[in-house]
Amino acid sequence: MISVKKDFTVVPATLDTAERTALITLSLTEKNKHDFKSKVYRDGTLKALEELYHHKCGYCETDTTAGAPMQVEHYRPKAKITKEATHEGYYWVAYEWSNLLLSCAKCNNKKRNHFPITGTRVVTPSLNAAGLPDDDHRLANSTVFQQEQALLLHPEIDAVEEFFIFKPDGRIEALNDNPRALETIKICGLNRNELVVKRLKVLNELLDAIQLELKDLATGTIKADEARHGIKRIFEKLFSLQKADNQYSRFGYFMYAKFDKFFTERIPSDLQRDAVKKLFQLFLKNQL
Repeated sequence: MISVKKDFTVVPATLDTAERTALITLSLTEKNKHDFKSKVYRDGTLKALEELYHHKCGYCETDTTAGAPMQVEHYRPKAKITKEATHEGYYWVAYEWSNLLLSCAKCNNKKRNHFPITGTRVVTPSLNAAGLPDDDHRLANSTVFQQEQALLLHPEIDAVEEFFIFKPDGRIEALNDNPRALETIKICGLNRNELVVKRLKVLNELLDAIQLELKDLATGTIKADEARHGIKRIFEKLFSLQKADNQYSRFGYFMYAKFDKFFTERIPSDLQRDAVKKLFQLFLKNQL
């Protein structure tokens, strides 16, 4: 999960339509019985969201564009809230730009209508002169909505990088057992098996490549300069994995920042461990 910058005041032209305004007005009377039109909130935002999110899920950072299409997810659920029998959902922000995120099907299906809070839940919106929800009851970063104290993190509002750490086994953990991080991991299933396996695959491919260079050097298949050059290329790839447009870029950050924990300590030979550690230090100094 990484932070994404979205200007809530600049709505995509494909979403800012008379049809959308009419549907918002209709939802105010029909509430969660409203026939929510995905062709408006999805088709009007999908392209813009894919660009903002680098074609990755806003929760787990998986890029599924080669397989199942991405989904437009409602941060505050448009229908009834799970475990809130009397709440009718946040129907009035079903077409709201700041409430729409990009999600993979797995995270979206896990989250569904879960939206736990520790503050006071907003039940109905206040309206402006045009008869539409006012900014305090529309914008996801408004004071009114922030007072709900949502446990689910919002990647466009929260500095989500400050809430999590990744471990060498591919799992994500809440930093200092932060309750919002713990709940986000739980709601979205951020430690589901297939996701952990995918993160580990990224790590293991790099580790295998390093060990292959060391093996070829030890057997005389390649010379020291060739091994040094090969390992440098691996380190460069590792560095690039932190970029926002890569899958699991936050996991990539931890692999790079905690190199010894993720790589060096997993190399069985003491001699090779020392060599890799020294080579990485040289790389950090741009001396490799």
